[in-house]
Order: sequence, then C-alpha cells, then structure tokens
Amino acid sequence: MLEKLRTYYRNALVEYEQVNERDEYEWFSTEHGELFGIKKEVLTPKEHALLATLFTPHEAFTTWMNKQQQTWYRFLIHGDERVFDQLPTSTYTRFIYFYIQKGTVDTRDFMEAIQSLFPYDVTIISETEQQWIVIEQQEESVASTLHEWIDTLCSDFYIQLRAYIGQKCSHSVELARIFAAEKRYFHIGLKHTPAQRVYCIEDVFPLLFISGEEMTYATMFLQAFNQEHDMLRTMKTFFECNLNVSLAAKKLHMHRNSLQYRIDKFIEKTGIDMKQFKGALTVYLAILLYERH
Repeated sequence: MLEKLRTYYRNALVEYEQVNERDEYEWFSTEHGELFGIKKEVLTPKEHALLATLFTPHEAFTTWMNKQQQTWYRFLIHGDERVFDQLPTSTYTRFIYFYIQKGTVDTRDFMEAIQSLFPYDVTIISETEQQWIVIEQQEESVASTLHEWIDTLCSDFYIQLRAYIGQKCSHSVELARIFAAEKRYFHIGLKHTPAQRVYCIEDVFPLLFISGEEMTYATMFLQAFNQEHDMLRTMKTFFECNLNVSLAAKKLHMHRNSLQYRIDKFIEKTGIDMKQFKGALTVYLAILLYERH
C-alpha cells in the first residue's frame, strides 16, 4: 500500500526520519507502525479523509513527557545528536519496543502499567498512540519475562500488543542509529510473522537476509568478543560439530568442561541461547558475516 502511495504522491511522500520541516506534512502510521507524511499542500480534504480511514493519523506526543523524556524523544525520534550529553549515562542501554496493534489506551495509565512491570526505574516515551519505547539502562535486565507481561497488558487494557526486545548496547551517540535499525527489524518481524507476540534478534535475523536489510546493527552481540577471535572460532567449530560438545572439544583439542565454560560465557555475554535452534542459527550466520568483513 505504501509503495502505491509513493508512486502516486512521489516526492510529496516522505518517511518520518527523512525531513526536518515536519509541520509541512500530514502524518500517518501504517498497521505495522511505519510513519510517513504527505505534504499538506498536495492533499485535498477528500484525500485526507480517505487516508485517515486507511491509516492512523499521527500527532507527536510530547506534552505529557518530563524533561528527560523529551530529551530522549529529541535524540531518538528527531535524531538530534546535540542533546546526547544531556541524557543519563550508563554502561549499557537497551530499547524495548511496544506496538499496540488493536485498541487504544490512556497515555498515563499505560505508562504507569509498563513502569510497574520493572523492579527499577525505566524511561518511557511514545512516538505515536500505537508505538511506545522503554529505555532500560540496567545491566541485569528483566526483559526475558516480557512474554508474561504482554498477556497481562493485553487483558488489562483490552488491546492486541506486540513487542520487540532490543539488544544490550554500549551507551554512545550511536544509539540513535541503533534505535532506528531495531525499529526496522521490528517492522520486518511484524510483516513476516504477524501472529508472534514478542520478537528479539533471534526471531528476525534470518528475515533480515530475505529483506535485504543492512546487517551492521543486527550483529552487535558479537562486539563483546571483538578482541577474542579464538572465542568466535570455538563457537563456529561447535556449530559445525552439530552442537555436540564432546565432538567439538575433541576437534579443538580442549577439555569438554572448558568448552562448556566458553559456551556458557558466550550465552551470558550475548543473551542469546545457542542451545535453541533460532539462537544457534543467528550466531552462526553472524559469525559467517563477521568473517566476510
């Protein structure tokens, strides 16, 4: 649908991150949460009414946000890197994305409900009525329990909710680009497996190949081992031995317990369970990409 609109409106249609003069556009959100705008000057009242029935009209939600939330909003949504130094610092930052597929919520009630799920303070911002972002800066994450939370939120607010758990990454100005990339990964997951409720990198990694997506930020979990090439070689051998620890240890000339320790260390640092098919596939493909570059 969006491609058909692009053909019709041509240069008058843009995506949210592509322009600075946002007041000159009428903004809408697709069923997958993608934001696009069409220049007001080319839209007739009839066309605007039609688009409003096909898509969700978008208005920026900043009035209820405190100063810290607004700073994150400017940095992530508007891409304003000048405000990065005003953000709270941390060793790690993780984004968790919520998308309300069906239904509406009261802004403050929904924000309070999300905060109550965490045993520590998180920052919550909203890009649209449908799209919410949790900014988590704790080293010990509780994101793994998100599957249970989704059921609770859906029943409490009578909505259909989807979520994407982003990767733990270093706190740097690069976060804005990581945020934009992970939003695309979430949209790809929604498009290819719409029935799934919670997504993470293991779920979307193979889909990124199909979609021709740029993979730089999809392989961030390998950065923990940038200086440990031997670790990556060990993991690759483990996969090539069909995840057989004894066989891989023999091939690597190391004790079985030593190999198991390395595997456990890799899982702990990356958060990806290689003992599961999706996790093993993701790590193996990422290592192959790493070796190519």
